[in-house]
Amino acid sequence: MTELTLAYTWIVTKSQPHADSLVIQLRRQGFRALAISCIEHQWRDWPELRRIGAAGAAVLFVTSRAAAARIDAPQGITVAAIAPTTSATLEARGIKVNVSAQGGVRELAKAVSDSSLVPDDADVFYPTSDAALRQPEHLAAVATLSQRLRVHTQAVYSTVAPDNLAPELASLRAPESQAAPPPGYCFWSPSSIENFAAARGFELAPGPVVLVGGSTMRCWRETAPPTWRRACQHDAETPLEWSLRFLERGEAAGGS
Repeated sequence: MTELTLAYTWIVTKSQPHADSLVIQLRRQGFRALAISCIEHQWRDWPELRRIGAAGAAVLFVTSRAAAARIDAPQGITVAAIAPTTSATLEARGIKVNVSAQGGVRELAKAVSDSSLVPDDADVFYPTSDAALRQPEHLAAVATLSQRLRVHTQAVYSTVAPDNLAPELASLRAPESQAAPPPGYCFWSPSSIENFAAARGFELAPGPVVLVGGSTMRCWRETAPPTWRRACQHDAETPLEWSLRFLERGEAAGGS
């Protein structure tokens, strides 16, 4: 009977503490995983959020787990959030989500625009990151919402590369790392891919890549070198380990 070996060391690029939490979860499921955060968040105040709803009907439009973990919603406010992770984060904090959509920000914008819960000319408060403000998906969502609603957007956090990112990626070239299963990579945002590239991540040996979210997939297509094209888009409605297991089983079958 052939002994099963772990095909990859999965590099989790989320911000902390989410990266460590996911690594623990994956290790319990039998994966080899390592946290190397490619992003961290620096928070900014948006005073208008504390007055949301004071001037009439309002919607809090939440598109990231980072924002969902920090912002508050007064009673009576319509809350819209991307499913499943962002909406679940809000619900876990006791904030009821009234409108949700799978996919991404464009799908959520359409759901809000079509919702009978949201009257014409309601104010939509859309807290996001500085990086998201530059993304075409964000601009498309604002255009959809603006067709019948008043949209207010603000970067409530900046997404930056951790100071230790380049050394941590360089450590994957160390002799002791070469003895471990080769790395595979998981990305959740365009910013994590851009920071990975800036920290010379693409100088590492190419490995399989799991991408979560449409904007992440788009950024990967625009950024990754041809030798790194072995990537799959993960369905956020399913557990991450399904995609990882699929890739590992494919590797085992290919090598048998």
